Amino acid sequence: MSLLLAADIGGTKCVLAIFDLDSDLPPAPLALEVYASSDFDGVVGLVEAFLAENGYQPEYACLAMAGVISKGQARLTNLPWMISESVLAEHFDLAAVWLINDLTAVCCALPLLQKDDWLELQSGQEDPTGVRAVIAPGTGLGEGFMLEIGGLTWAQGTEGGHCDFAPTNAEQAALLAWMRGYYPEEPISYEMLCSGLGLPALYAFFKASGMEERPTLNAALIEAIDQTPLIINGAFNDEPPCPLCRKSVETFLAILGAEAGNLALKLYSTGGLYIGGGIMPRLAGRIPLTSLVAAFNNKEKMGALMETMPLRLIIRKDTALLGAVSYGTKKTILLKNNA
Repeated sequence: MSLLLAADIGGTKCVLAIFDLDSDLPPAPLALEVYASSDFDGVVGLVEAFLAENGYQPEYACLAMAGVISKGQARLTNLPWMISESVLAEHFDLAAVWLINDLTAVCCALPLLQKDDWLELQSGQEDPTGVRAVIAPGTGLGEGFMLEIGGLTWAQGTEGGHCDFAPTNAEQAALLAWMRGYYPEEPISYEMLCSGLGLPALYAFFKASGMEERPTLNAALIEAIDQTPLIINGAFNDEPPCPLCRKSVETFLAILGAEAGNLALKLYSTGGLYIGGGIMPRLAGRIPLTSLVAAFNNKEKMGALMETMPLRLIIRKDTALLGAVSYGTKKTILLKNNA
């Protein structure tokens, strides 16, 4: 039995699992654990803890990383972690290691997803041979694409979430000006407003604009390491819901929809635009997503084209891990065939 260590390494949490490479895709994990990223100071310590806990010794590893991958080395965007394939292979006595961008992994998983793994926000007219795009708000904002032709799949994560934010109305223009007051020497990116980093920024902007803040929520936000869950809960769980939290979430959705439309236009994603990440599934069913869809389609002369593109919200939680398994399995097959 050949074993693959697959992982989804993010800025907030890390999911590690062991898979039997002889199983059909998608396989069930032999072992799986979820860890808080803040509990570790690097990938080596994280993997050591996981392997010590389950006792398996894998031969291969494929790690999806939320960061830039270049020449077998990874640098996480929102954590001070760096690692290389060669270091991991030597330290854990692995035959091969593959580090891939986490959005590359999500894109690799798209052919394996079933209809109950996503919510249809706009049915469109799917072209099975068309490009499929992914935008994923989580700790940061990931973007990527996938093309499948003749049984061959090409998946690629990008750093598109760091592109410059473009406001679509007067309120968002005021938001941009306010953000520039805090970051006068830096461009304001979509990630800064459309991610786990972005919701607290939106909340602070509307508070500064004069919206009333609830004292109990203010006290909780001051103490919180991660403010995003508090803002989301305030928008829906409180009775009555907090207008400031609700406005922040609604603006988040509008900005996400606009950038999703930008990505779909640039890639001509007639195969569909998929929304991934950890934030959106927590909003599904709690707020109408019509503003997101409207912003997606609001593309001047291209509005009619946008309405033909399927728009889907991925609700499967282990999509990046599934993609890492798929990528690692295929690379292992190629490695063995060329041996």
